[in-house]
Amino acid sequence: DTMNVNDEGRADRPDRQYENDQTYHYRCSCEHQNRPGDAEECGKHHDSEHPCRCLCNRDVDVRVSVSCECGKGTKHPPRPCCPPPDTPAPPGTVDIPHPPPFQPQTSDTPPWQQDRPPVGDPSEIPWFRGKVSEVGRIGPTFGPRKDELLPYLLIRRNSADRGQRPSPGVFWESPDIYVVPNQAADDAPLRPASQGETAQAGRPNTLYAHVWNLGKAPAFRVRIEFWWFDPSLGFSRSAGHLIGATYVDLADRFTVYAEWREVTEAYGTWLSRGAHAVVKCPTTWIPEFLNNGHECLVVRAGDTMFDPVALNSFSPSTDRHVGQRNIAVVQAASPAQATVDLQLGWYATPGQADVDVVVEPPGTMEWLQLYAGSRNTRLRTPSSTAAAGLLNPTPVDVTLPDPEILVPAERSKLLRQRQQFYRGCDQLHIPLHAYIPDLKPGEAQIIRTRQRIDEELVGGYTVVLIGHE
Repeated sequence: DTMNVNDEGRADRPDRQYENDQTYHYRCSCEHQNRPGDAEECGKHHDSEHPCRCLCNRDVDVRVSVSCECGKGTKHPPRPCCPPPDTPAPPGTVDIPHPPPFQPQTSDTPPWQQDRPPVGDPSEIPWFRGKVSEVGRIGPTFGPRKDELLPYLLIRRNSADRGQRPSPGVFWESPDIYVVPNQAADDAPLRPASQGETAQAGRPNTLYAHVWNLGKAPAFRVRIEFWWFDPSLGFSRSAGHLIGATYVDLADRFTVYAEWREVTEAYGTWLSRGAHAVVKCPTTWIPEFLNNGHECLVVRAGDTMFDPVALNSFSPSTDRHVGQRNIAVVQAASPAQATVDLQLGWYATPGQADVDVVVEPPGTMEWLQLYAGSRNTRLRTPSSTAAAGLLNPTPVDVTLPDPEILVPAERSKLLRQRQQFYRGCDQLHIPLHAYIPDLKPGEAQIIRTRQRIDEELVGGYTVVLIGHE
């Protein structure tokens, strides 16, 4: 195969398709190749000041690079990103810029277990010296955090949670966040009388958190933050409201007290069982009537030195330091109905959004055991079919009509079980509506709304309709 390279050094083969960034091998010649007296002819056309660009009858490798601009090769455009919203520091706090924390080398097996000779073996001392020398040469290598002499802080997403992240499934129904309604924080006891209460809008409420340390080392002055958000399917610091913060000490995972102990330090008072503790938010929370008290609660726990929580981390699915309680309990007589305006939240990159609603029986929600104060909730699935769905996603400054003004038969025409759309950088919201025509006492229906972006579950919200006694 022959390919001409002209005087500008370009490969001329318009009749062939070339792959970008691929090298092709050709026999190169001047335009006057394959004629009698080829060498002499080449000399006639190219003098010493303008030599032949490629020597006649020589092989040449040509690398093809498709150019969009003169002299610049093709590059894949970067994935668009959404600029983060302005995030002022919460009142009473100061944001201090800091670089990302150092990330040491890790191994599935702790270094002190790798190739270790039997105890008392003569080779044990050389093995130990080699491990010390290895740290000096390449730096420390850590095994799984739970096996190292470090704290391992956790706010559980369910009772079986041991801190493994990322965490699939429902992660917004934490059993470790408690609310005591109609109670100011100054007068509230250190331990809540009940763990399944719900907030009262426009009234004082006290918040509690149950925090854990599953590590081999204790954690001191762990900062516990309490935040509230508008009902949302995605969380970022810019949308959060810091209620208050306090501090707690946690023993290592081997320390478990038989009874709760009251601990008082200069930086806080809490109830401790050693490796886990219940701590009260020192600031009273008064939910807004705007959301009927259906706000989302987030608690974050971090040891600044040995087990910190990232400044902008608010997702329990990826961070064990974070817990969410995105639950609205609606006690209603027939007909039972609820409408919740859900924010879709800020997300760093545009993508394909998938928001859906699932209607499930009460046995699928572990948190209801706290609400009922018993492992047996005695709640039944309604005999009447629930209708639940979503309206269209719209910008946050667009208000959609309330579906409750329509008769039930007309509402169902507007509701969709699933909304799929390409999500850009605009802030959006999506109303959820649920309706049960005949909800009897002792019946309950679980309605979960989930948001996925590019098939990744990023947030959820749960509505519980319970028949009023």
